[in-house]
Amino acid sequence: MKDHLKPPHGGGSEGLTPANTTGVEQERAILAASGSFFQLEWRTYADEPWYSADWILLPYVHPVDDASRKRFVKDMRAALGARRTGNTKLREALLARLGSMNTIKELVAIYQRHFPGGHNAVSMSLYSGALAQRPTAPGRPTSRWATSIGYPEYRHHFWQDDGMGWLGTGDAALLQDKWRKPWREFYEPFGDCVGIMTLPHHGSAHNFHPDILEFGDIRYALATTVEARNRVARLRETLSSVDAKGIRTHVVDDLRHSRFRVTCERVMP
Repeated sequence: MKDHLKPPHGGGSEGLTPANTTGVEQERAILAASGSFFQLEWRTYADEPWYSADWILLPYVHPVDDASRKRFVKDMRAALGARRTGNTKLREALLARLGSMNTIKELVAIYQRHFPGGHNAVSMSLYSGALAQRPTAPGRPTSRWATSIGYPEYRHHFWQDDGMGWLGTGDAALLQDKWRKPWREFYEPFGDCVGIMTLPHHGSAHNFHPDILEFGDIRYALATTVEARNRVARLRETLSSVDAKGIRTHVVDDLRHSRFRVTCERVMP
């Protein structure tokens, strides 16, 4: 995997090297901006050069504007008694105070005040698929991709003459507009490549909104849970909403017979 990392917006952080766009491999922790991705590379023999395939991993990070970030850091500094110190002193003050439960509660309260609802609640998505929207040449298989899909419990296995990218959503809070709309805009350029989506928070109605299905070519929506063991809020209601859009649903759990297997491959030139 080759990294394509964007430099962070604004100032860096002491102890972390800011990412750059040169593609130089890093062997230490680095700070990269949202929109950075990792691209698959391949070669047939050890003495051949590496070729860049068009399959990428693209994580989502919910945006924060500069004004909100500055207000949050200011209040953090005040709570830690580090108003006029650099980042190193701020980090030392933070580590020294994390042993106190009262301090932890105070810092969590500051975070929740500046980022109500939990800013990280939506930053749990990962796209795995083609680098760009698929070509739409009429009468031709798309980009020479092929996808194999198997349902072991039904002994069902078939091929399709196009590629299917994955969009995993983790426990992302996508019901509320303020979280969902930036998420949709971020992944919109890859919407025609998304063929399979995992439903957020196991299909919970508290995290789901029909708009997350409005990408161009979603065929399957998966809920990962054991219904007999875990309580998922109104799961069947979510699955019915998905079915109503003509998208197939499938519940996948940790039992062997419920596996959903997808193989996506492309004939390379």
